[in-house]
Amino acid sequence: MSASSLLRLARHQRGASQRTLARLANVSQPGIAAVESGAHDTTVSRLEQLLAALNQQIILLPSYCGPVWEAAAHIRIALQEVGPGDRAFRRVIQLSDDLAREGGAVRVALAVTEPAPIGDIRWDALVAGVVDYWLTVDNLPRPDWLDDPRFTLSDPWTLEPVPSLQDDARRRTPTAIRRHGVFLAKSELESV
Repeated sequence: MSASSLLRLARHQRGASQRTLARLANVSQPGIAAVESGAHDTTVSRLEQLLAALNQQIILLPSYCGPVWEAAAHIRIALQEVGPGDRAFRRVIQLSDDLAREGGAVRVALAVTEPAPIGDIRWDALVAGVVDYWLTVDNLPRPDWLDDPRFTLSDPWTLEPVPSLQDDARRRTPTAIRRHGVFLAKSELESV
């Protein structure tokens, strides 16, 4: 993940404008914009300084898997580029595979940061359901963002497109996914 993406995410999570961050970090707003746009590549120490102004920090994990917030960003891009969601759904499966691969504290750490909105509440709920599933399957701590109503659908979404298979998919949906208003059989979370 690039420094620009990390800084932009941290700033948005804190609800801070570039101007506010510039004031907090005692730097210029155009300097913040240059880092966030990728026009200026920054050093780790500079990024740490900017994140510290937002009460955040960089933490390294012993994992090749990306965090949930990054997967959500990739899903958002895939939905914008492709349309119907095939590539986006492959990203969800990759997220599921990554969470399944990691255990314990690393799995929790990958999920702790709330993802930015994808732009389609159904996909936000799907990501939350997958994360919830992989945390609850091993009785791991769940981050508070999973209980935010923005990650639960009021009108359920069944991902199975074949009407005759939808009832079976609903029955085989794990509780942790179902609680987000999404119906997706556990078997659909596995790579083939």
